[in-house]
Amino acid sequence: MSPLVAQLFAQADTWRPTTFGQALYSTFAFGVIGLVLGLLGYKLFDWMTPRMHVEHELAEKHNLAVAMVISAVIIGSCIVVAAAIVG
Repeated sequence: MSPLVAQLFAQADTWRPTTFGQALYSTFAFGVIGLVLGLLGYKLFDWMTPRMHVEHELAEKHNLAVAMVISAVIIGSCIVVAAAIVG
């Protein structure tokens, strides 16, 4: 293992923001990462189900069952992303 990687892993569990600016920056950064990964989870589900047109089902047919499935997919993927970010 390279010294840089060893140093990063050694400090990974001890890093905490020490100033308000660092805390604000890390909150913003992890929030953006979480939103992007949550959107990626939804897009992955949409890609894996090519026969179901989500926008058509929701906008034109007002299919509440599809809305519940999509909300469960979004919440589930966001829970997984949050668990991955927290560690």
